[in-house]
Amino acid sequence: MKNDVVKKEIIDWLVHIALAIVITLFIINYIGQFTIVQGNSMLPTLKDKNILIIEKLTQRFGSIKQGDIVVVKIPDLLGRGKTYAVKRVIATGGQKIEIKNGNVFVDGEKLDEHYISGGDTFATGPFSDMVVPENCIYVLGDNRMPGASKDSRIFGPVDKNTIAGRAIFRIFPLKELGLLK
Repeated sequence: MKNDVVKKEIIDWLVHIALAIVITLFIINYIGQFTIVQGNSMLPTLKDKNILIIEKLTQRFGSIKQGDIVVVKIPDLLGRGKTYAVKRVIATGGQKIEIKNGNVFVDGEKLDEHYISGGDTFATGPFSDMVVPENCIYVLGDNRMPGASKDSRIFGPVDKNTIAGRAIFRIFPLKELGLLK
């Protein structure tokens, strides 16, 4: 009799643990997760070791838009052990990007980039004057100091399928807790 109760209790615990694992995996794969910023390419908006919440619903059911902060898979050659990087969307498919005279232009309009660090934006790679292909985004780090950000200027537009999620909230450090803009 007592063995049956213990067996039932163990089975009950295992079912709850399995259910918790399934729910957690569903949330991580389809709804959202945490990510840690690695490096200073997004200064002053984000700092090294900031912890963010990224949501995955926008890319599945909505659309990533200019100004969004996203986590994207970066080319292996630039990864240096990192697979993903946090960057800001500057242009989307079909838009013309042009970097000249220290400024970024999208479809001929100069962007108001109040969020950047480092003053001027330099055309540091082969992808500084182009039309972004459909189903792709053009991303830059907010830190525009020379050499501070490996981004679309160097590796080109990023396929939307490589977006891990859209960063929406900073949870660490606590003194900077809040929505991302």
